[in-house]
Amino acid sequence: MRRLALVLAAVSLFAACRGAPAPEATPPPPAPSPQGPPPNAVQSEMRLLQTAVITAVTGIGAMDVRPVAPALHRVHQAKEATEHALESGAYVLPNRPGALARFKELDESFHGHLEALVEASVKNDVPATAEALGRALKACTGCHTEFRATAPQR
Repeated sequence: MRRLALVLAAVSLFAACRGAPAPEATPPPPAPSPQGPPPNAVQSEMRLLQTAVITAVTGIGAMDVRPVAPALHRVHQAKEATEHALESGAYVLPNRPGALARFKELDESFHGHLEALVEASVKNDVPATAEALGRALKACTGCHTEFRATAPQR
C-alpha cells in the first residue's frame, strides 16, 4: 500500500509540473531489485512489473515515457512463464488454489490496462501514460485482495 501511495504521489507531482520543459536525455532504467532471485514465476513477474511502474513514474516526471514500453515487454514475457507455471502446477495460487479461472480473468483484464500503457508510452504521450498507469494500478488492488499470500509488512 505504501508503494501505491508513493506512485500516486508521483503522478500527482507530474500533474503539478506538466508545464516543465522536457529534459535532454531519456532517464536511465531503474536498478534491479536487491531482493535476490524470486522464488517463483509470479513473484518474478511482479518484480518486473514493479520495475516497469518505477520506469513509468520516472518517465512521467522527466516528460519522456518511451522507456515504459520495453519494460512492459519484459513483464509480458514473464506473464508467459507465469501462465506455464500455473497450467503445469509448478505454481499453485496460495490463498485460493481452486480459483485459477478467476485469477486468469483478473490477469487478462490487468494486462489489457498494460497494453493501453504501452500504446501511450510508444507515442511519448505523457498525460495518457499517466492516466493508463493509474488505471493499471487500480486493477492491482482486486487481484492482490483475492490472491496475495500475505499482507504487506508495515
